[in-house]
Amino acid sequence: MSSDQDRYEPNEYGGSPNLFRGSACRSCSLFGDCGGSSTAPCGCAWDPESDRYHDCKNCSLICRARKEAPSPYHKVMDDGVSLSEVSIRQDRFSGRGEETPRAPFPLLIPFQTADLPEDTRLPLGWTGVRLSELVTKGSGGGRASRLLASENIREELRVSPETKVLALLNGKDDRLAALWGMDRPELYDEAEQQGIEAITGPTFSISSEREGDPRTPAAQNVIMQKRHHKVLAEIDAQTTATPIPNLYWRGRRDREKWAEWLEENQVQVVYRDFTMTTQKENFRPELAGLIEILGRVDRPMHVLAGVGIGKAKWTIRRLGEKGHTCSIITSGPIYTGVIGGKKVTRENGDIEKTESDAPRPTLAQENLDVAEAYLQNIASELSPYEGGGVANRVHKGQDRSKEGREAREGKRRHQAAKSTPHRSHRPRASEETS
Repeated sequence: MSSDQDRYEPNEYGGSPNLFRGSACRSCSLFGDCGGSSTAPCGCAWDPESDRYHDCKNCSLICRARKEAPSPYHKVMDDGVSLSEVSIRQDRFSGRGEETPRAPFPLLIPFQTADLPEDTRLPLGWTGVRLSELVTKGSGGGRASRLLASENIREELRVSPETKVLALLNGKDDRLAALWGMDRPELYDEAEQQGIEAITGPTFSISSEREGDPRTPAAQNVIMQKRHHKVLAEIDAQTTATPIPNLYWRGRRDREKWAEWLEENQVQVVYRDFTMTTQKENFRPELAGLIEILGRVDRPMHVLAGVGIGKAKWTIRRLGEKGHTCSIITSGPIYTGVIGGKKVTRENGDIEKTESDAPRPTLAQENLDVAEAYLQNIASELSPYEGGGVANRVHKGQDRSKEGREAREGKRRHQAAKSTPHRSHRPRASEETS
């Protein structure tokens, strides 16, 4: 094994110290998940001439040299689990293997609905709720939010009692740190009590190992991935919600692993949040990477895509051309109306925003209708949607909750058969009387 002196010598990748000697990489406990890296240091990432060099107390980067810090490397190196150790079920979407599968989610899933007036009840099939609305930050880790612990989360989200809730565990790094540091069974218990139907894996950040000053140590990215995998496994084992993997990767090796895993687990629905990928030149390669993964799987998939309306056309078309359906997850229509006071209109086939004197809650609801019609028009040209995408509306007299109850009961039976320790489910009043 390399000595400390060897470990911290400057390298040819910009002057930062490294662990790139083959023997050092292969002796690392993360090598099986990482595969080695020739583009980012796993020793101290800062230049030896920098004041930040080995200033672990004031550095958030996770590297093998991290010692004098609240979370030294030896305490976090075993965080999470490998993807190969995770196995999940998506029984609710098992019909996706049919010759002409129906998209399991609507084309448009809004979030930020809690910003609407208290007396609003949007008749949606699905609504999203973000990590920042589910977990509060604290000095010792996060806690379940007031919203999640409320008597009725659907009332707080201003949606109808029949609306299904999709928990989106994407957020800023401080909120993700709160999620990781909290008593997560508390989160899962509250999600069970609220009858949340699906939960995505969290977006623990994966940063560039090729660019930046300093470049992100490969060790940090690998540990972030393993944390995602662990939370995904917990969702499957400790809740009756459908777990939805959040597809992030460091490179081709990870994309190949994801494809193999998706094939083995018969997963039908995946998630990818693109909200931090704002520039077209960055967004399109990332979408292409996702399509590459899905192309290695022998069945059509459904993608929950966290992307704004402006990138929706490209997203729907590129996925649809490869036989996949998707849902656009965005707060855009609601935010534009409630916060911006603007009206969304369709002009020459595209979405435009114009000033309006209409009441802002009215604008938000009308904007949702316009945005959904816009997405429907795009999808209608693509064969996977069979002439039209699924609308996100609950029609009068339609019981959209029956399917969800049956799927949850099936998952409970499966968990009991495996004798997997998980939190008990305390049914909502709507389930007790149904």
